[in-house]
Amino acid sequence: MMNKLLLITDQEEYSENGTITTLFDGYLKKYWDVDIVYITPYKHSFQRKGNHLIVPKKYQDKVMEYLSTGNDLCQYDFVIVRNKKNVLENVLKYKETYQYKVGYRISYPKKYHQLELNQSFSPRGIYNWLKYTMKIKKRNKFANLCDLFLPTSDEAQQIFYPDIKVKSFPLFIGLDPEKLREHSQTEGETIHFINIGTMDRLREFDVVLDAFESLSFTNWHLNIVVAEKTFIRRLLALYPKMKEKITLHEGVHTLDELRDITSQNDMGIALLPQNNFHNTVIANKIIRYSSCGLPSLMVNNAKNHSVFSEEEAYFSDFNVNSIRENLEKIMNIPKAELVIKGKNSQEKLLKIRRNYKVLAKELAEEMNKIVAK
Repeated sequence: MMNKLLLITDQEEYSENGTITTLFDGYLKKYWDVDIVYITPYKHSFQRKGNHLIVPKKYQDKVMEYLSTGNDLCQYDFVIVRNKKNVLENVLKYKETYQYKVGYRISYPKKYHQLELNQSFSPRGIYNWLKYTMKIKKRNKFANLCDLFLPTSDEAQQIFYPDIKVKSFPLFIGLDPEKLREHSQTEGETIHFINIGTMDRLREFDVVLDAFESLSFTNWHLNIVVAEKTFIRRLLALYPKMKEKITLHEGVHTLDELRDITSQNDMGIALLPQNNFHNTVIANKIIRYSSCGLPSLMVNNAKNHSVFSEEEAYFSDFNVNSIRENLEKIMNIPKAELVIKGKNSQEKLLKIRRNYKVLAKELAEEMNKIVAK
């Protein structure tokens, strides 16, 4: 009989987060029974859809009490909480009652991100700094009561979570080996670039746009896919001369739709400023590009070089001149060579076992050890 996991996520049920959909609701089920709780503001009563448990958001701070009505919580050997500190607090409250182990997943250091965004000596800036500092301390306190901590990488734990001392298992984004695509070069002389993923002030995408604007070549087009478009629309409005060279895509809601658009390009843009947020992980967008057989132009840092070489990727410093020089170099390369480099990047990620099928097996083994203690 398999052990049973309850995953409580802050994602919407149909958000298609790669780690939730592919790892927990996919490959991990070969080794563990898995129920997933989705907390939503769009429902007013409990629903069960197979192994999906839908809980109204108003009950999230008392989620275990809510679930205990009509559900046997003693069936779970492990409960993992994704991000929500208040949910984790409630799960820990009943740890001894139901005799389950507890894991805590932080998908991104949002509190540290907020600290960076709110750095100022204004009264509001100081208040926000104190607020997020206290939230971090409280979160660490709860995390240290868990049995397993799931950061995005060893480096992220060292930089952002050094005070969390429990057993750690890095849970990184990986390839889905059953959804890999073989890439073909695009037609014509235009080099098609794509940039996917969240944008905000800390990601400094204006530096990338400045580099494109300064190109001496004209045979390029940039495609942008981002869920929240307010920031990027305001930014693009500052570059009216490039209006015809950039497409901001609408209506991309699923991973398959994202793969379809990605596959229509020649090169993925994965340029992020040098800071602790981006130097401690391989950017999600790099994995997305590789899954479609696209090479990436990525920032020249130690983390990226720990996985990729010049055979699998292009590297640039994060400044306008370096980015422009590398973009022009790429536009001088035959498209067939870009296809080869993209295939190499995909094969490299599979070779170093950075894929969800392997990760599921290793996570299951780690949880089995903890449960057996």
